[in-house]
Parts: sequence; structure tokens; C-alpha cells
Amino acid sequence: MFRKNFDKVIAESLAIYVKKLNDEYSNGALVVVEGLRDYRSLRSIGFLGNIFMFCNKNNLLRLVEDSKKYRKVILLFDLDREGKSLTNRTITMLEAMRIPVDLFFRRELISTTRGKVRHIEELSRFKEYLEPLVD
Repeated sequence: MFRKNFDKVIAESLAIYVKKLNDEYSNGALVVVEGLRDYRSLRSIGFLGNIFMFCNKNNLLRLVEDSKKYRKVILLFDLDREGKSLTNRTITMLEAMRIPVDLFFRRELISTTRGKVRHIEELSRFKEYLEPLVD
């Protein structure tokens, strides 16, 4: 019972998080995730904008090219060691090309989910609570 109530509280914060993320997309931002599971997870909780799936290192040049069409890039890589390393490498490349990078949503994920989500794909576990909130 406690877990369901706790998940519901997190879902309410997550609904606000997703709304802000959708607003950023509406204002010209591109969201970048690591792969297909992350992509599906963001869709499942109501994110409507464009998502770039990084998937592998070869996509870095494609990301640079695609990013030029947007006002800024929001990096949403996992909050683990690999995600941090990938974030740092990607920031270096994008900033060298003068492409603005936003890490707010990556950092905000920790407080929004009260530390319960370390991988973007885990967001989908809140889907059942968000469906009524996203409408």
C-alpha cells in the first residue's frame, strides 16, 4: 500500500516534469536519450516531442547535424556512470559546435522521482498513475 501511494506522489511530480519537458519541445528543444527503451518510456509517460535516440557512438555526428535545427538540446541520459560519461562526451562535442545543451531535466529527475529513478527506462513504471494526469 505504501509503495502505491509513494509511486502516486512521484507520478504527480512527474506529470509536472513531463509538462515542462513538452513546453521545452514546443519552444524548440530536442530531447536526446540513450536508446529505444528510453524513447518508449518517455512516450509512455506523455512526452510528445521529438526524441533523438543516441544508441551508439556513431550517432554523435548525426546528433550534431540534427541539433542545428533546434534552439537547444536536452540530454536525458541515465544517471549512472555510463550515462554521466556519455553526457560529458556529448556536451564536449555539442558545445564545440556552439549548440546549447540543457542538463536541467537530467538533474531534476533525481528530485522529481525522489531518487527512485536512475535509468530513463524506469519512468514507464509510473505510466498507470500518469494516464489520468497527462490529459
